[in-house]
Amino acid sequence: MRPLNPDEPTRLGEFRLIAHLGSGGMGRVYLGADPRGRPAAVTVVRAAYAVDLDFRARFTREAALAPRMRNRFTPPHLGHDLSAPVPWTATAYVPGPTLRALVRRTGPLPATAVTTVARGLAETLDAVHSTGAVHRGLTPSTVLVDAHGPRLIDFGVSRAVDGARLTRPGEGVGRPAYLAPEHLSGGAATPPSDLFSLGGALLFAATGADPFGEGQPSDVLYRVLREPPALDGVPGSLRPLVAACLDKLPENRPTAQEVLDHLGGPLPAEPPSAPWLPPRAHAVVAETEEAYRSTAAPQSEGTASPDPWAAFAPGSHPAPTARPGSGRRRRIALRVVSLLGVVVLLAGAGLYAVALPAWEAAGGTGAARDCSASGRISENLALTGPPQVMFPTGVPLELSFSPDGTVLAVSQVDRVTLWDWEASRPLARIDNEAATVPPTPAAFSPDGCLLAYGTLDGAAVTDLGTGRAWTVGPRQPARSAAFSPDGTSLAVGVQSDPGARFLHLYDTEDWKLTSALPGSGSLGAIQYSPDGTTVAGGEVDGGVAVWRAEDDGIDPLGLVSERAGVGADAFDILPDGSGVLLIRSDRVLLVEPENERVLREFVPDDEDHFLVDVAYSEASSRVFAALLAPGTGSGSTMAWDYRDAASARLGQDLPRLFPLALSPDGARLAGLRADTGDLAVYDTDLSLLGVIGD
Repeated sequence: MRPLNPDEPTRLGEFRLIAHLGSGGMGRVYLGADPRGRPAAVTVVRAAYAVDLDFRARFTREAALAPRMRNRFTPPHLGHDLSAPVPWTATAYVPGPTLRALVRRTGPLPATAVTTVARGLAETLDAVHSTGAVHRGLTPSTVLVDAHGPRLIDFGVSRAVDGARLTRPGEGVGRPAYLAPEHLSGGAATPPSDLFSLGGALLFAATGADPFGEGQPSDVLYRVLREPPALDGVPGSLRPLVAACLDKLPENRPTAQEVLDHLGGPLPAEPPSAPWLPPRAHAVVAETEEAYRSTAAPQSEGTASPDPWAAFAPGSHPAPTARPGSGRRRRIALRVVSLLGVVVLLAGAGLYAVALPAWEAAGGTGAARDCSASGRISENLALTGPPQVMFPTGVPLELSFSPDGTVLAVSQVDRVTLWDWEASRPLARIDNEAATVPPTPAAFSPDGCLLAYGTLDGAAVTDLGTGRAWTVGPRQPARSAAFSPDGTSLAVGVQSDPGARFLHLYDTEDWKLTSALPGSGSLGAIQYSPDGTTVAGGEVDGGVAVWRAEDDGIDPLGLVSERAGVGADAFDILPDGSGVLLIRSDRVLLVEPENERVLREFVPDDEDHFLVDVAYSEASSRVFAALLAPGTGSGSTMAWDYRDAASARLGQDLPRLFPLALSPDGARLAGLRADTGDLAVYDTDLSLLGVIGD
């Protein structure tokens, strides 16, 4: 807890802000007080969430249901305004650390204290499950500990984010050790899923260790699915209960009510008269409460009491309110990607070969190689079951065409599926064990025989002709990959580099690093100009960096630093590398990268939509863009004539395609049709050519 800085807000809605508490997954968190002086934790919601239409709708719906799930161990939701200039949400303030922070600082809790945590959380889950809801996000970091017991937070937030998660590219799922196997495998979260998370949180409280160890996310995911939890250190009186909660099969787990019955029922109605925590832990909680009182009391207005327990008194607050936005909502362009579930397939052979084969060992790059839809793709990559052809709204995916435009690659969190889109025939499926969220677009080599994409362990490359696979680069998240037009280099956008050299180039003869180019941020997308003279990278939460290939190497050309908060890949580069198309505010701009001079502006006809993606078709000399409408989720596809920026006349009822991808020759446009949930391919007049699954 620290005083507010001069550039931080002092009031959000009806809440007067007092101090900065910290930062969480949703955004910065402040200590605030309502007009009656009652304390609140007020979160400035990250813009990425605030303008995510799925998140807003889900959060508003969950907030309306919050009173039904009110429980003495859940801080009440006090209000929110996601359409305010500074979007915010508020819950009652809890004067205590998270369970994770407390145990990390003071050590594992004794059996009596763990039992108190278990009874409070089980009572809360039982109340929630009785309404037909689930929490979905119970971890040691969503449990706060104060002098009266545990408090389970992030109701509504967990469910809204789970249904509309915007995760930074290259990052995996938050804490997979606390997600139930059926949830990790793509199934719906259910009450037994919450009990699995409860078992993991209790194990951590008793041992100070995560239930399935630490390490790479893919390793932890494997252990969650296949190996027993590490129960060493769990007190004998609690070990059978924790083990039952962590059972792999949901039907074998106890219910929240059964946990309560096993432990002696709910905790007494009155707060404990003596400390329920061991001395060191109690001292940390008391320290947090005193820090609150010393900060809040001098700033309390009038006669209002800074009592931190006021919010938990029955009837102390009216039902939460959501303030409607006034006037036209901000047109903030954002590439919306959502995570509904992570399908993890860890059985069978590993993805990576032991050795790193050179390009010739993979079959060479000569004209004899043909991996188009009519060519040879290894039977080792053939699908073993029916392919997915329908995609719920919000499931993150990326699309890309093969060099000849006959194959459409559909990249999802856990796999890449290749389609002969004209015949609607699946050609191959490549599983990704080290998934990034969102997925990176698959990149084809110029002959169409190699496929590269980013993973948490580097860039993965698969030879489509043989089925062999290997990784390129260091064992760290690779956020993007692209082959040079001549096939001699693979460009990889790395998550971190000691010298801030975020673009790495690898020789495709021996897969050794040849260049590491400096930049101002990690690259979530990479594109080469077709003539190979220019390479551009879309920075995560940043601009577009451009490099120019010269006779003596590749040098930085410029950085287009200002663009809307869209996805990293929401840009395109002209064929000769002379300009970059990107989204800024409410329009598409053609910008000269050397000096950021705006060469042309493409303005949508409809001001009620905001732009989320852009692509250039040299074949038709048109600029295409995807648009979404705030609040409704509706949208459309827009096109302009490149030469004069005039709107192209393409008829009525144009398809809403998002994400979208252009074939290398610029003659075909593929996208996910939001209205029908399937993938379709169009020509540049937006006449339908084919639908995946027909």
